[in-house]
Amino acid sequence: MWTTFLVALKANLRNRSALFWMTVFPIVLATMFNGLFGGLAEAYELKPVPMAVIEDTRWQQADGARTFVDALAGETESASDDTTYAEIDQKLLTITTVDTVKEAEQRLADGTANGYLTADNNGRLAMTVSRETAVTAKDSTQNSGLDISLAALRSVIDLYNRTDAVTRQTIADNPQAALSRNFWNSVGQNVDMTHETTLTHFQPDEIARYYYALLAMSCMMAVGYSISTVAAAQANLSALGIRRTVAPLSRAKQLVAGFLSCWLCSSVALSIALAYIRLACNVSLGGREPAAILAGIIASFMTSSAGTLLGAVPKLSYNTKYGLSTGISCTLSLFTGLYGGFAMQISDWIARNAPILGTINPAQQVTNLFYDILYYDSYRPFITTCIILLAMSAVFLLAGIAMLRRQRYEHL
Repeated sequence: MWTTFLVALKANLRNRSALFWMTVFPIVLATMFNGLFGGLAEAYELKPVPMAVIEDTRWQQADGARTFVDALAGETESASDDTTYAEIDQKLLTITTVDTVKEAEQRLADGTANGYLTADNNGRLAMTVSRETAVTAKDSTQNSGLDISLAALRSVIDLYNRTDAVTRQTIADNPQAALSRNFWNSVGQNVDMTHETTLTHFQPDEIARYYYALLAMSCMMAVGYSISTVAAAQANLSALGIRRTVAPLSRAKQLVAGFLSCWLCSSVALSIALAYIRLACNVSLGGREPAAILAGIIASFMTSSAGTLLGAVPKLSYNTKYGLSTGISCTLSLFTGLYGGFAMQISDWIARNAPILGTINPAQQVTNLFYDILYYDSYRPFITTCIILLAMSAVFLLAGIAMLRRQRYEHL
């Protein structure tokens, strides 16, 4: 049996078609994904916007505006000997000071600033951006993130102006409010109306869905390994099958040895693809890499079982069985969202409206293994998906064994 295992292992390693789909294909496609989607995450990051500040007479008199802009730039300024404004974590500005509007426009013309800030007679801020900056921010093909940064900057400036106007009006209507500490403590509290939070232990990458669907398709392609092993033990498909049929080693041991070799090859190939996606493409698994490796082993067991079932189907040639496995894998991968945004919408619609279809889809369950690792704090959903895949494996194996036991040959 050990010798049969080694022979089957060598045969799998010489199977160029299966090696391509299991090893080369996911690496090539993951590289393409990384090239296409690698810059999307950066496009949503807030980056400091270069701005010129016109320090004219009105700016010098607007103490609140100066302090606010310095805070946005991450700079510190002392309002008195014992009061210091601390540096904030997220910078929205990089400041270049000028004396006149003409100098600011020159900064815009030579590209050293994207716009300039001024203060009016009431101490409120106004932001002006260059035409080139506005065009760049509207161009969705550049993915520079400038539109996000400008929108955030515009929002905080509008919030400052509204807060300043309300404060001045309140003091004008009720001068005693200026003497109340509670009043000044309440100024600007609406800034904290919203907070960024996460419902999981880890903030996932939206593009990770495509990589997980790719892993599922790569795993489903391992069905070809088991088909080759089972076909090599069938006397009506090849001369090798005839020799193995009359060999002293029992047919059951031959099939077990072949199954184990297929499981090992597919598990290693999937682990290689997973390592490449994690390390080279920098798609994080939230620190649960051991669970991801276990997911690959369980998924490979399921696909090896499915290959045993498909390989045991009688009256079909090896090429027909192998073609069916490829077609089934590609079709099932459509519903995991591998083929783009439209496929993702189909996958989401099935999850919301027809979850039973996702439950019986082996490719979707393989994808869910990685979803469960990333999106849930508890391992319970992951364990549930593992049980579903093991149940599928049991059904595939029992059906395949039943068909193999009933196969008889009139002559060899």
